[in-house]
Amino acid sequence: MKRLRIGMMLPGLGRVERGAEMAFLELARQWIEADAADVDCFATGPQLPQGVHRQPVGCRPREWFERFWPRMPMLRTEFDYEELTYLCHLVATRRYQPQNYDVIVHCSYPYINWYLQSNRTAGYRPLIAFITQNGDWPCRRLHREYRYFNCDALVCINPDYYDRHRQTYAAALIPNGVDPQLFHPGPDPRQPPLPPDRPVILMASALVPYKMVLDGIRAVADVPEAFLAIAGDGPLRADVAQLAQERLPGRHHLFGSLPREQLASLYRQADLFLHMSRDEPFGLVYCEAASSGLPVVAHDGLVQRWILDDAALYTDTNNLSQTAAVLRQAMRPEIRQPLGERARERMMAYFTWPVLAQQYLDFFRERLAQHPHRREHS
Repeated sequence: MKRLRIGMMLPGLGRVERGAEMAFLELARQWIEADAADVDCFATGPQLPQGVHRQPVGCRPREWFERFWPRMPMLRTEFDYEELTYLCHLVATRRYQPQNYDVIVHCSYPYINWYLQSNRTAGYRPLIAFITQNGDWPCRRLHREYRYFNCDALVCINPDYYDRHRQTYAAALIPNGVDPQLFHPGPDPRQPPLPPDRPVILMASALVPYKMVLDGIRAVADVPEAFLAIAGDGPLRADVAQLAQERLPGRHHLFGSLPREQLASLYRQADLFLHMSRDEPFGLVYCEAASSGLPVVAHDGLVQRWILDDAALYTDTNNLSQTAAVLRQAMRPEIRQPLGERARERMMAYFTWPVLAQQYLDFFRERLAQHPHRREHS
């Protein structure tokens, strides 16, 4: 079968280890190991899987735009500013040549999407695939700059998105996954600052409002026997540090952003994983924690139940007293151990990257068969 030529565009590729970036690189690694595709990453950093060809692109990181930058249409958040600087560097380098690719994969809007739609060589452009890693808002908003969104293949990473868009776009339901060889159960001796004699609750999350890390601190404050470990970074870092010091003195630690290997070790050292977010595209951390054999406490929502089914305990994370009660329940040994075992089994059955990467290839080939030359004429 013909090897596909796939390009990936995302401002953090090779530079940061956020959920979307890690999902892209896992797919690239699987395609290369299966000898199914040649993959170019238009990357702002060098940390890429072996065999991936790096097309160097610069950008100004989003953290640079967190404060004092005006918010306006098409530049509503620091993410838009970051993407715009990425696109400016991409255009300036002229590294992207449409004729070199069968498929271009991205998950950013608006600038990368507009650039891909408009860039052709002699009427040819590759299949434009949009993955809903950061949400489906570009696909469903029909006003302002959002009305110009388009793609040839839409990958929905949860069933809610798929049901919403399958009548409008050529769509497939393909979740994110996990590397079970990296995220696995097993003994991993605790090192300071984690205490050896307290149950450790772990939160691994970007420190942004919708992840509800501040509420997670408040909930754990009502579980006095527990120690809270937080891995992640973001604009709320100062607020998180202040509240943790006020509500959890002597029983918390902020690790900041960790490399994947260190994060995998931290999962194995924890007793319980807490994720407060009510509404997000997927939540790769659910899979990482579950694959590590860690019991999960999550908000009772459609996506969470679709991922974890009966391998988690659920709560209304807006109700902090209820969340604290569920945390205490999950820490009981007779609940914690079987819950963690079921979580690992579920990940191995449904959410491993080799299976999901093949689903991507099947979907791309199906779309390419309907548009074998991707030649478009105005």
